[in-house]
Amino acid sequence: MLDIFNVELKQTRLYQEVFAEGLEEGQKEGRQEGQRQERLRIARSLLDVIADDRLLAERIGLSEAEVRELRQEQH
Repeated sequence: MLDIFNVELKQTRLYQEVFAEGLEEGQKEGRQEGQRQERLRIARSLLDVIADDRLLAERIGLSEAEVRELRQEQH
């Protein structure tokens, strides 16, 4: 008879499913954060070229508040 108390947690199906879901979610969040950082980098490079915060925010995919904050950091 299988002694259920001796089964290691890592071998259980539930653990494997939860771990896989957590890994997938973490990777998704990492990709989203990477995309956000890239948008911020692009916006910083365009601050001198595009004076209209609304237009820059709209084109890059940031909020106007984020663009204003980047402008304040620049000065």
